[in-house]
Amino acid sequence: MERIGDLVIRARSAPTWSGRVDAYGRLVERFRDMACGYAYSVVGDFHLAEDVAQEAFIVAFDKLGQLQDFDAFPGWFRRIVWSECGRTTRRASFRLAGLEAVADISAGGPGPDQIVEQMDMKDHVLRAIQGLPPPEREATTLFYINGYSQNDIAEFLEVPVDTVKNRLRASRSRLKERMLNMVKDTLHQNAPDERFNQAVIDELLSRPRPLEMPGHPSRQALEAIRAALGEYKVIGSGSEVEDERTARQGGDSLWSDATYRTGDKGLRTSMSSVTMTAIAGLRPPVRLLAAGRVFRPIRSAAHRAKVFHQLDGVCIEPGADVAAFKATCERAIRAAVPGCAITWLDYTHNLVNPGFSATAEAHGLTLEILGGGMLTPQTLLEKGYDPHRVAGFGWGLSLDRLAMLRLGIADIQALWKPPYIL
Repeated sequence: MERIGDLVIRARSAPTWSGRVDAYGRLVERFRDMACGYAYSVVGDFHLAEDVAQEAFIVAFDKLGQLQDFDAFPGWFRRIVWSECGRTTRRASFRLAGLEAVADISAGGPGPDQIVEQMDMKDHVLRAIQGLPPPEREATTLFYINGYSQNDIAEFLEVPVDTVKNRLRASRSRLKERMLNMVKDTLHQNAPDERFNQAVIDELLSRPRPLEMPGHPSRQALEAIRAALGEYKVIGSGSEVEDERTARQGGDSLWSDATYRTGDKGLRTSMSSVTMTAIAGLRPPVRLLAAGRVFRPIRSAAHRAKVFHQLDGVCIEPGADVAAFKATCERAIRAAVPGCAITWLDYTHNLVNPGFSATAEAHGLTLEILGGGMLTPQTLLEKGYDPHRVAGFGWGLSLDRLAMLRLGIADIQALWKPPYIL
């Protein structure tokens, strides 16, 4: 098993984004149950604890650069979980099972009396856990939720191992043996599983669709670009829920533990899968545009949101080069934000080499808005093109940030608030 400190170093400073995400995903897997168990010991609700844990992982990723002692990640992360518990509402949330869940109950399952009895027993167990003194409750929850060792718990709680042993011994003396077995079963059954992100995914998918709203600033930016790039064909926006195979075919290096996902399906992190799937087998010249919502589990801020709108473009033809790539992108950007200043920087992505990113400045705002570059020979070959005969370039462009620059909007969240048309 990899050392925690080594994973933290890779998550902070791996040369590629996918490398950082892979390392952090291993940290998430290692501490997921611990984060949920600790949050439950504080807030007393498993659903709320999962929400707290999800947000804590996002916050911790953003703050990794502040961690000085890499091996101290467990205790440092616990303090973030504690902070997020304090930020989260304590109001109980009730979730109703749909008809599908009812349909899954077999005729030979427990009857109503047995179900009520089981629910009463579970409530009794949870009340017993919550009745323990906080230090004992924390140690007991972490020990039984997924069999964490006493050393792991001590490291997480930042206390000596003997202190953990004493707290577990005290909690066992308070709980009878039969109750202790039920505590173990109840906590283990409530450890997070494939449904860990489902509530977040459902909420994100239910949000408004600004690109379908006439007059919305993001749609205005898209319409201006489509008019400026009249030689490009606009294709459909594709599915917002992808499986891992589809995302990989689109060259999406972000589709990993940095994805809202359940099982092998997740919300897309870019529009690349749409354009890269569409170009396969077409005859040059190929010029395509695709726009839609994309999703990334990041902490919302003034210039970024968990849901945003991306325009993907791709061009494949003889003679395509860096000059044509930049000229096309600048034509698109200035169509949406007339008169803006554009700065180019180097950019790394598995689909393109050389790669570039672009920032734009207008109305006193400077935002990174684009990433792209020349499609690699391998990418062209995989899509059915001879790299000796044609070349190609592609890019991803943030429509929401263009809308911010276009109108001088300082907070991206304003694009999601009624009346939406600004």
